[in-house]
Amino acid sequence: MPFASACNEDENNPPRQELPDAPENSDDSDSTSESNVLVAYFSRANYVPEGTDAVSGATNKVGNTQTVAMELAQLTGGTLFEIVPERNYPVSHTECSEIALQEYEADARPALTTHVEDMEKYNTIYIGFPIWRYCEPMAIRTFLEEYDFKGKTIRPFCTSMAVSIDDAQANIARLCPDATVEDGLRISYNVPDNIRKLLSDWIGIE
Repeated sequence: MPFASACNEDENNPPRQELPDAPENSDDSDSTSESNVLVAYFSRANYVPEGTDAVSGATNKVGNTQTVAMELAQLTGGTLFEIVPERNYPVSHTECSEIALQEYEADARPALTTHVEDMEKYNTIYIGFPIWRYCEPMAIRTFLEEYDFKGKTIRPFCTSMAVSIDDAQANIARLCPDATVEDGLRISYNVPDNIRKLLSDWIGIE
């Protein structure tokens, strides 16, 4: 497969995602400190300089995973947490795809700069990511291997144009054998207007 497809939302299309407003709190934590729900996500939103477009940056703006995660944190009252790798992924789609391919083929575990405090207090963990090379970015695997998820419930969600969440969900279940990994949710890279209802239906609230 060509390098250029590695960071795509699917095998044929580049990630065409809009950049949302950043959360008010820079530490990526939502206001419900006593919540037993964690909404963790990986997004390229913060890697795209302001004003970059598909022509000058060779990629489209990203950030839909962040948008979905923020909405989910509001619905659940959960703590919002961004999974941030040490390395910055290039704005260039081609360059990013090359790195994603290298990480995938090496089964790499990119180092992270953010870490969850008191993971033991969370019973339910939502984990969100864009689809890279048909599955989750390798930084998600770093995150999953950093903590003990025994007895916890994991609910994955992804943003993708066409690729399902099935392979990523299977990988998460393999990496966290002592957790309950529930059916995940795939959301189009163009976040629909009824995203709140989609998420509400998925998590089972009115």
